[in-house]
Amino acid sequence: MVQGGYMEVGTEEFPYTSKLTITMHSDKLSPYLPTYGNKVIGVRFGVLEMHGVVRPITWTEMKSTVAKGATSIELTEVTDWKVGERIVIATTSFSNDESETRIIKTITGGKVITFEDPLLYKHISESPLFGEAVMPMTC
Repeated sequence: MVQGGYMEVGTEEFPYTSKLTITMHSDKLSPYLPTYGNKVIGVRFGVLEMHGVVRPITWTEMKSTVAKGATSIELTEVTDWKVGERIVIATTSFSNDESETRIIKTITGGKVITFEDPLLYKHISESPLFGEAVMPMTC
């Protein structure tokens, strides 16, 4: 938590293009700052500016449901994601604990992402109908 001050990482004109790692130490049961939470970069009466490389697609949908144990997913669109980057496969259950982080091992055809560690949970990709309304489920 910073009271006042100024932190700048890159600018709009000259975005930061290297790797930046910010490590936060906490978990969901740690004490928290009122209004802010327990794992946060808090700036009060100050300025925090971060400008990096523009990523046109920051999230997308899976083409089909993947089973527990899968080591790849197929996306609905081509992304600019790179081998070695970290992605999150969002939970599709009622448990927030089922979101999974994986490191991209390979990318085939721009849409098939493989990773080393198998998924621990099933991730659903379908759009159920409610009458005539389609409820998209994104991951």
